[in-house]
Amino acid sequence: MKRIIVVSLLGLALVSGAFAAQNKNAKAPGKPAAPKTAAAPVDDATITAAVKDKLSKTPSLKDAAINAATKDGVVTLTGVLKTGGLKGVATNVTKSVKGVKKVDNQITVEAKAKAPAANKNTKPAKTANKNAK
Repeated sequence: MKRIIVVSLLGLALVSGAFAAQNKNAKAPGKPAAPKTAAAPVDDATITAAVKDKLSKTPSLKDAAINAATKDGVVTLTGVLKTGGLKGVATNVTKSVKGVKKVDNQITVEAKAKAPAANKNTKPAKTANKNAK
């Protein structure tokens, strides 16, 4: 009887150890994680300089005349671009700068020149009848 109890306890210990080894969510005791410190605030002048620098290094925008001004982390973009797509690129590039809270994109898109309208009073030229003799 004593032998059965010893074997049972030994088996229980082995099963417990095997279960603990398989538990991937268990954390080993250790040092508590250090608290994260808040990022140092970035001032408006630094944000503006970083935005202008990043816009000038973006290939599709490097020749564009875009102005940037920052107030309390909100960057206002002004200028004129050829397409709405470039306006979107300018917004996305600006959002990627550290410290930018919001982008107020006031860039205007150049108006496309209208093609000359066809004269509605003229009739199309008549084509020669191929079956004419």
